[in-house]
Amino acid sequence: MRSANNRSRIVLITLGVLAVAASGAPMLPVWLAAADPAPRPAASVPGSRAVVVDIRDDLSDEQIQDMEVRYGVDFQFNSEHADDDNLMRATVGNERDTARLVEELRRDERVEAAEPEVQLTLPPAPPTMYRRDLNKREGTSLPQRRFVPNDPRYPEQWNLRMVGAEAAWERTRGKGIVVAVLDTGVAAKDSERGKRAKDFARTRFARGYDFVHDDDDPYDDHGHGTHVAGTVAESTDNKEGVAGLAFEATVMPVKVLSAEGSGSSADIADAIRFAADKGANVINMSLGSPYPSEIIGNAIRYAHKKDVVIVCSAGNGFQEGVGYPAAFPECIAVSSVGPSKELAFYSSWGKEVALAAPGGDMTNGAQDGILQNTIWPESQGGRGDDYYPFQGTSMAAPHVTAAAALVMAQGVRDPARVRDLLARSATPKQPKVKYGAGILSVDRATNATAVQGRRSSDKRLLFAVLAALILIVPRRIPFGLRLALIAALWTGYFGPDRIAALVGANSAWNLVGFSALVPFLLFWELEKGFGSRIVAFVALGVAACLAWNLVTGLLPFTATVFGDRPLPWVVANLAASLLIAAAAWRRGGVS
Repeated sequence: MRSANNRSRIVLITLGVLAVAASGAPMLPVWLAAADPAPRPAASVPGSRAVVVDIRDDLSDEQIQDMEVRYGVDFQFNSEHADDDNLMRATVGNERDTARLVEELRRDERVEAAEPEVQLTLPPAPPTMYRRDLNKREGTSLPQRRFVPNDPRYPEQWNLRMVGAEAAWERTRGKGIVVAVLDTGVAAKDSERGKRAKDFARTRFARGYDFVHDDDDPYDDHGHGTHVAGTVAESTDNKEGVAGLAFEATVMPVKVLSAEGSGSSADIADAIRFAADKGANVINMSLGSPYPSEIIGNAIRYAHKKDVVIVCSAGNGFQEGVGYPAAFPECIAVSSVGPSKELAFYSSWGKEVALAAPGGDMTNGAQDGILQNTIWPESQGGRGDDYYPFQGTSMAAPHVTAAAALVMAQGVRDPARVRDLLARSATPKQPKVKYGAGILSVDRATNATAVQGRRSSDKRLLFAVLAALILIVPRRIPFGLRLALIAALWTGYFGPDRIAALVGANSAWNLVGFSALVPFLLFWELEKGFGSRIVAFVALGVAACLAWNLVTGLLPFTATVFGDRPLPWVVANLAASLLIAAAAWRRGGVS
């Protein structure tokens, strides 16, 4: 009889698990779409005479030498930082030899990826990008209702007011967040190559690297990278020049583009891994190519798994078509708007665009550009260290990068959650292919993050109240058992959040964490008495966690990716957890 009862219980539990699991079906298409492989680069790229190869990390030097003999090439580490990843390149004779070698390497089981070296560049400069602005202008006075920096040319920064910087600065200024700027370098300090830009004296810098010259001095010999870094964290409230959006963040200068504005896929992939390994929280890449690079894509996924937010310019293509790396799904692709909040004439656009941000549109004059300090060499038409209005998606991307830094400084470190907060708080604008979720609003993003933080605090407070009730009310239960019940409640109540923090908000593993599966299994294994009481409180904790998510709108999976699809899952598992809690409580013999 007991065996028959056990079989019946197993059948009922199995049917219950299957029924609840079926409620997750609406989410399946999203994961299947995300699992689509990125486009693999062709075996040849016009003019490429080098091959980039990612050799398996476990291969010894002797095995790599054997590969060199077999293929008749000399593999060289891309930089001193590439040896841990075995990221190597080899120069070949011509484009035809490159294609042949790539095809052979792709068939070699010792190779993780191989491709012709791709050259990535700065987005093509719009016609008026470097329009001269020689004279400083007296700014109009601003109302002092919020923090307003005393930088004399801040009134000219219409872009910062467009995104609501002043209100955001009352909440956060980016302190503690490291932003890696992968660009032409940054004039961060005096060096043999040049002087520090005048308005970066108070900016915090982390140690970077120059992958173009393979040394530790990523000085900017172009001007683009310093301008981008200025939007992120130019020294602010220092009675000099202009402001940066996340001015208390730390900038990591990483030079991947030459003085001519171009760089190799090997250097960029190497630099992405370097930044992720050296503690960057956000990476900005205002560069691009029409060719997808598997080597760069792998590096982006590596950084993303290390909780790095990656922001890229969509490109200055004047038409539909987002370039790479912006088009990779892990990246936040940014299009550009001018002061009118309309798509800038030069901006690329497409389905990959996540957000739009001010990038300038100087059709009507230089005053409509993005004004920052940079060192624009006289050899390239500039006048050295000064303040310049630039325009481009290159200028739009660092606004989103800085916004990510502001949100992360408030405690949100999951890239999926950061992206979701930025997207849900954006000012909506259609069509989606041009503006993504809308125009960036750091005011609304930081406010939403603050609200989310208060809700997390309230959730902890609720647990403290429940724990106090368990300690005080059921006096007939021994004190040690009450402590065990509190621990069980904590496991169910906070366990799903812990899992999500480890795997990411949109991971399929959250189907386990935010579900009744664990209580189901415990109910099966822990039969009576003490064990059943523990099961009841684990299930009650899961139910309370799911109910909290429903009430606050903080569903296990982000709204920008899944919309309302998780609702059936949450409701079904909430009901199942409550039923398990009630059944286990009764079975435990507690009246």
